Amino acid sequence: MSLGNRKILMAVVALTLPLATTVGLASAASAKKAPPNPETCHVSAAVAISPPLSVKGRVAAKGSIGTTTVNITYSSCVLAAGASGAHAAAGFTSHIVVQTKAAKDKNYKTDGNSKKLDYLGLCAAFASTSTSKSLGKAVKNLPVAGGTLKGAKAAEGTVGSEVGFNIIGTVKLGNFPTASKGASIAAGLVNDANNTNLISGCPSGPVNTIDIDPSTSTATL
Repeated sequence: MSLGNRKILMAVVALTLPLATTVGLASAASAKKAPPNPETCHVSAAVAISPPLSVKGRVAAKGSIGTTTVNITYSSCVLAAGASGAHAAAGFTSHIVVQTKAAKDKNYKTDGNSKKLDYLGLCAAFASTSTSKSLGKAVKNLPVAGGTLKGAKAAEGTVGSEVGFNIIGTVKLGNFPTASKGASIAAGLVNDANNTNLISGCPSGPVNTIDIDPSTSTATL
């Protein structure tokens, strides 16, 4: 995968959901301390993008907003070996909305767009600094396990053998309050036609969803 394509993909993280390159690499391995009561869950997510991403995007009025909505489900949560003092929580969900403002198309010549107009849904624009800032804001104060994720940072990374994204932070209150930067969410992207189209800059048509791999994606809270 080329560096350019990875940037397009990682800015979606999008998810987070999402997956931004400009924040810098981060992963669970960078945690200062292990959480005192580590709870690990499987993660699945539904990611919807509006308007859909495409090569040319769509003309939009200045100040218009595009949204990426992420519904994350945590399930099969278990305590790590040796952890004590709390029971593993039942499955729960988190809701994230990442907003992106309409902007000029930096690739207007190759995209066939106007230099003067603003656009939403530009596939390549997900590698922009503004998107990464929006992601950072979206994951602040994220409800998790009855508590709140504080000081969260999102960045490009790998999840197993897949391209994906990592979010690290500190859980305050709830069932499993963690030490500094002791919480992490890792989401891998399925190697399928939809994500391949996204990585390539959407040449095969619009992209309105991102496929997260629940078999490799996990959260430690």
